Amino acid sequence: MKKFLSLLLSAALAALALTGCGTPQGEPSSAGETPPITGTAAHLNILLPYAASSAVVEQHRDGFIASLRHELADRGWAVEDITLSVAPTAAASGKALDDSTADLAILPASQYFTYSDDVDLLMTATKPGVSVNSLNAADWNGSAEHPTYTDEDCPYSRTLICATNSETGRALAQSAKNGTLTWEELSAAKWMYAKASSSSDFFYPDLWLSEQFGKTLEDLPNLQAMDGYGALFSEASAEEADVIVIPADLRIDYAEAWQLAADDIDSTGKMGFGHEDSIFNEIQVLGVTAPIWGDVMVLRAGEEPFGDTDFQSALLGAMDALEKDSDARAIWESCGYTGFTASGGSHYDNIRDRAVFGTGD
Repeated sequence: MKKFLSLLLSAALAALALTGCGTPQGEPSSAGETPPITGTAAHLNILLPYAASSAVVEQHRDGFIASLRHELADRGWAVEDITLSVAPTAAASGKALDDSTADLAILPASQYFTYSDDVDLLMTATKPGVSVNSLNAADWNGSAEHPTYTDEDCPYSRTLICATNSETGRALAQSAKNGTLTWEELSAAKWMYAKASSSSDFFYPDLWLSEQFGKTLEDLPNLQAMDGYGALFSEASAEEADVIVIPADLRIDYAEAWQLAADDIDSTGKMGFGHEDSIFNEIQVLGVTAPIWGDVMVLRAGEEPFGDTDFQSALLGAMDALEKDSDARAIWESCGYTGFTASGGSHYDNIRDRAVFGTGD
């Protein structure tokens, strides 16, 4: 029953989030009042994702914990011991929830389904929005009105299947433009993705391939994993790959370096690739996935008060209030997030059937 009520709470708050890419409003006590403590918790052990910067977390940990403790107390909950640490590996967060060494953790959507029976989904991480939000591949191509980051924080993204400027890649791009792209053409191409960078790079393209051709990446005879996005774009630049799989915002991140001389470094430290033309012209989008909701903040539900809907409501409100806290924002940014918004499991229904996801190493 508590789990059901928790899902109703998340769904109601998520409905507010879907009116835009905003966050739900917490309800602290009235200004000037000293709120009564109506509930207590012995501990709240928070585990941040492996991607978080340990140095940033160390710098801002005490401020974050103090602010969270205050916001929870302002909503009637006293938590005796709050800890904040960084997962040592990509798989550690889920395992820590499983063995009860973490009470609250942030998981990739791919891991959420592994533990969904034992946790309550509270919030989804947000990232900078992208100016193009379309299923039409042509809308993502060309340098004239190419995608850019927006000021809007969004809890979902898309994955792009892109052709490089190789001879085969250009032929694929033309077929896509003509609306005649076939599985035979795609399966004859050399595909590459970034190993262990994101679940979106391997699993989510299956959403598009399955819908368009009834196939998955595993059906491709020429599929190669690269060690990170830098290596992936190096292969694309050298036209060693015909098709690459990337998050929707990645060409924005590499646009400057793409047109720099090979011995130059861009403003973010990326080495130049030496191209004259824009990355939005030379890396052409063939296919676009439906919106895919991002990393999840989940609470272990097997111990009180974590399954208590009053506690979950207070925690949601407290996390929402921390959006304005400088320590919290620094920590979220070190994870690659702009913040969090309330969400529910239904937002992940479009990838639930692909939940043969590994938990990573």
